[in-house]
Amino acid sequence: MTLRRHSHTATTRSGVERAIEVTQTVLIGLILAFIFRAFMIEPFIIPTGSMATALLGAHATEVCPACGWQYDFAPLRSNTTTGTGFVCPPRLVCPNCLLTVEPVAEQTVPRAGDRIIVHKWPYALGGPFAPRRWDVIVFRDPAHPQQHYIKRLVGLPHETIEIIAGDIFINGHIARKPASVQRVLWSIIFDQAHIAPEYTSSGYLPRWVAAPLPANGHGGWSGMKTRLIHYDGLDDVPRTLSFNPDTAREYMLDLSGYNRRSSGEFVGDIRISAALTLEAGSGNCRLEIVRPPQRFYADLDTDGTVSLSVAPYDDPASAAIFATHKLPPLAADRTITVEFAHVDYRVWLKINGQQLLATTDADYSPVLEDLRHSRRALPTRVRITARDLRLTLGRLRIDRDVHYTCKPRQTIRAGTGNPFQLGSDEHFVLGDNSADSHDSREWGSAGPHLPTDYRLGTVPTNQIVGRAAFVYLPGVLPLDKSGRWFVPDLGRVRFVR
Repeated sequence: MTLRRHSHTATTRSGVERAIEVTQTVLIGLILAFIFRAFMIEPFIIPTGSMATALLGAHATEVCPACGWQYDFAPLRSNTTTGTGFVCPPRLVCPNCLLTVEPVAEQTVPRAGDRIIVHKWPYALGGPFAPRRWDVIVFRDPAHPQQHYIKRLVGLPHETIEIIAGDIFINGHIARKPASVQRVLWSIIFDQAHIAPEYTSSGYLPRWVAAPLPANGHGGWSGMKTRLIHYDGLDDVPRTLSFNPDTAREYMLDLSGYNRRSSGEFVGDIRISAALTLEAGSGNCRLEIVRPPQRFYADLDTDGTVSLSVAPYDDPASAAIFATHKLPPLAADRTITVEFAHVDYRVWLKINGQQLLATTDADYSPVLEDLRHSRRALPTRVRITARDLRLTLGRLRIDRDVHYTCKPRQTIRAGTGNPFQLGSDEHFVLGDNSADSHDSREWGSAGPHLPTDYRLGTVPTNQIVGRAAFVYLPGVLPLDKSGRWFVPDLGRVRFVR
């Protein structure tokens, strides 16, 4: 009995000890989790579309019935009449073929905003880990500290910010985006692989048109109504293919399928890309970006010579070469990918993903005073010219860079001719969806949590929560009508750039 009693007492004591250990473990775990969340990382959900299309708030997805292009749109408003469901916008515009459609709420599946992980610890360390230009940051709303915003950091302490013709200028110099950031900021103008059939409801016209041939001419460009465009001209006559002047004006506007409208400004920074397959010939293919007051050319010769050159808008024949590069001769039936772009006042050419040529500031740079007193009145044009070649162009498309909108100078900070000077602890932020972003340009109020010397339009260092690092749960879909079950769009899990 004594042994049994001893045994019972030991067992009871052991159970109490285990309970204490479990409680301690849980408490320590909670404390560590709190510390981890407070100082290391924190999850957020994006509610709005100010960073679209790289990062999305509540939205829905449409597949264009004409060209098959898939695009996101917002906002979705709650149905205040019935108290249930949501109301779709009255119309959508496909950014690829410009088809206007009226969405049906019953056939539209709403998606939640992207869920992101925010790293707090790098900014807390400061020094080399301090906030950098083009970081995507989360910070407290200057007017409501319990609310958080997510924007892209463009201005750092002591800098002067000015938005001119869609670009950012820092201390009077163009601010160029790194390649990793630029990749997420391209958006579609037109993709030949998603060409719409000819029917009037899309207002369709051929997007690429060939220049008329002479009366006795033959050969040239064909297939403009298909996904593959061909050139057949084994002679010394150059023949030009142009992005249709009859539609290019509307295409080259700052149009957003997400917002369903245009800001009304012409974009200036574009990229043309294609998969080029040489079949025969010993001539030349030229890509051209016409951006008044200049024309920029990228030439590819079959002997492997590639070059960049520029000419005045009204004197295309007087081209001056920026730079050249020598590749192995182009082989017949071999496909190469070509990218030619003008972005942030730099012109570059990539072959098979490798940048071979690019202008320098000595070659080409903006004249600030000229830009301040001019407005882009003509759309950017794109042309392709070939001579003594037989070739095929596949995956032909045109993309554009983000265009930072600039409202009248009396209503916007850092507008053209109205540079904004930042202080020693001030940052300037903008949304990627510039035409529909409430950001440093126009904030009009501040909460009592900020000091009396706080300046509207700035983000103090102590209001920055951290850097957006990873989209871990993108665009969640409701599986049932009540939205209780969700399916993540795992194909869009990604790092934030």
